[in-house]
Amino acid sequence: MKHLTTYSNNQRLSTRELLQQIYAAMEAGETEFVIDASGQHNIGGPLWDKAGRPLRFTVRNPGQRVGSMGMPGTEIVVEGPAPADVGWLNAGATIIVRGDSGDTTGHCAADGVIYIGGRAGTRTGSLMKFDPAYTPPQLWILKNTGSFPFEFMGGGIAVVCGYDSEEFDSVIGERACIGMVGGTIYVRGPISQLPSNVKLIESLEQEDSEFLRAGMPKFLKAIGRLDLLDTLLVRSEWRKIIAKSYDELKAAPKPMSLGAFRANRWIQGGLFGDVVQDNGEVVPLVATGNYRAYSPVWNNAVFAAPCEYACPSDIPTQDRINLLRKGKIREALELVLKYNPFPGSVCGAACPNPCMTACTRQAIDFAVLAGPLGKYSMDLPAPVAAPHTGKRFAVIGSGVGGLSAAWHLALKGHMVTIFEKSHTLGGKMMHAIPHFRLQKEIVKTEIKRILSLGVQVQLGMEVTREIFEEIHDVYDGIVIAIGAHVPRRLTFEGSERTYAALDFLTSVNAGRPIVDVAGKAVVVIGAGDVGMDVCVTAWRMGATSVTAVDIQQPQSNSRERAEAMAMGTQVLYPRHVARFADGTLSFQEGDRVPADVVIVAIGEMPDTRWLPENYARVKGSWVAVDEYGRTRDPKVFAIGDAVKPGLLTEAIGMGRIAALALNAQVMGETFVLERKKQIPQDRLKLIYFTPRLGQCPTDPLQEGERCISVARVVIAISAWRFVVRTPSRATSI
Repeated sequence: MKHLTTYSNNQRLSTRELLQQIYAAMEAGETEFVIDASGQHNIGGPLWDKAGRPLRFTVRNPGQRVGSMGMPGTEIVVEGPAPADVGWLNAGATIIVRGDSGDTTGHCAADGVIYIGGRAGTRTGSLMKFDPAYTPPQLWILKNTGSFPFEFMGGGIAVVCGYDSEEFDSVIGERACIGMVGGTIYVRGPISQLPSNVKLIESLEQEDSEFLRAGMPKFLKAIGRLDLLDTLLVRSEWRKIIAKSYDELKAAPKPMSLGAFRANRWIQGGLFGDVVQDNGEVVPLVATGNYRAYSPVWNNAVFAAPCEYACPSDIPTQDRINLLRKGKIREALELVLKYNPFPGSVCGAACPNPCMTACTRQAIDFAVLAGPLGKYSMDLPAPVAAPHTGKRFAVIGSGVGGLSAAWHLALKGHMVTIFEKSHTLGGKMMHAIPHFRLQKEIVKTEIKRILSLGVQVQLGMEVTREIFEEIHDVYDGIVIAIGAHVPRRLTFEGSERTYAALDFLTSVNAGRPIVDVAGKAVVVIGAGDVGMDVCVTAWRMGATSVTAVDIQQPQSNSRERAEAMAMGTQVLYPRHVARFADGTLSFQEGDRVPADVVIVAIGEMPDTRWLPENYARVKGSWVAVDEYGRTRDPKVFAIGDAVKPGLLTEAIGMGRIAALALNAQVMGETFVLERKKQIPQDRLKLIYFTPRLGQCPTDPLQEGERCISVARVVIAISAWRFVVRTPSRATSI
């Protein structure tokens, strides 16, 4: 016999340490234990002896869940009372408590026997069940229970003796047997009103009497009260509770419908009539359809909220907003830096914010201000980087993609050097995006944060094939992030007198415009985001008219297009340019527009001529890569506009993925790109949410209470759909 003491020298043994001592003793062959506990949990289960020998525990002063998931062959004797959850999920153990037990005694028991030598607490015997492959679980109680016992009981046998319970109106408390569908309860003593789903049988049948006569001596002997045998075996004092059959329930009178209640019983202007205006509309609590039904499916790890799914940088917007809701503002602002080093300049200014476009909340009033939230992270310091690894990486190009890759590699503890052809870091973000669209001081601030991690820079370094090969020999990995700076051209009569949008915007930002558009008619070929920036810039420089033309419906973001249109821009599509001459731009469709200056904004291509021939290319210019950005050379990755045209935030996301893949590659680790599925729109139930704002919100830090948090709640209960909602959040029952 092993005697374990859990409190000595003012030190209490933790539950984990106690269980470890029990496991060690069992490994040594011990099967009997005496435990002087001090509130440790889960004593006695789930345990079994490898040789099949029975286990016996004698316990004093236990904590919760004595015998939880107890196994066949285990006997647990508690000398005195025990707190909540005695025999929770009991799977075959014999559990004896020689005193009172706490709430939910025998909760979900499926096998075994539980003997209670005193009173049992609230919700005793709830969800007891019976598997026909095993013996029914039994729960014997000497005195009485608290309220709500045997809720949703589905099987098994409970015996409530009602001894020493004369002071109580009911020995099974109030609201017993709610939802009970199976099992048998034997009761001795007064009973309060029972629900309509069960019936009380006043006289026991012979088999009932035989069960009590066979089981009572075992029970009383176990708890040390054999002296009560004659007192408790008076057959006429016992009654039985069982669940009604399906046919009995079906034949019962139907309760009054809500519609009938409103039509016949509801008093207009009555109780609370001065504050409640009830129009009689019924909103269903439980959704119907294919997902109504049998068991909940928890899919948090499978589905992403629309905002997170829409973000090319994979920023978990929902988690940020949830932190705001909890008042953890600093943590919310720091979280974005784990994914994007440009929360102020990109998220907060240059990005079209697809997260907000996808936000479910905008179907109710306004999208959550996830984008503007980024500006509040602008001045935060860089996170602490991992210890130095001694690995060296080169990043060719310093646009947002290259800087993102450098940021994540540096955070992993690697040495990073950026090779930049220009004399300024930042790529198009610094040189091409108009100042009115993006304040360059914000960009500089965020670049300084990246450099604070020890990232080295070589400016004015135009990489040739020879220099690339030298870099390849010296560094452990390379990220090509050169962007796309070679303007695409159109060939038509007079095309040689047009200007490239990138050259125009870059020259204006530098204060040296390549063409003066003041007092002139300007036509922009290409009505995407860059084309709209050209239109607005031309208006700001004094153009008398600005027209944008495209061969298809414009693909520009609504924000850029709305600003250009508000200034007077005319947009024509579809139009195919035929000729530019004599102050006129003519189209193949037969019409024409005045044009003193024509600016072409149909995109750019990367200049990859310096790469060795063995690197695969797409359409002769863009670098071919796999989903991680890896080229044919596993040591070399390419990202951003060097791979395909895209948004700034897409380049940032590609830089992060390439950095994580490179880090795993050189450190001998595994990195697998996994992306959650987007939440299916048919699972979004918005009926319980109501508009809260009459105009667009202005403070991103106050958005925590408006986020619907669909990924955490609506999907989590995709099968039951059994929810209670307030205007700001949802809680599963």
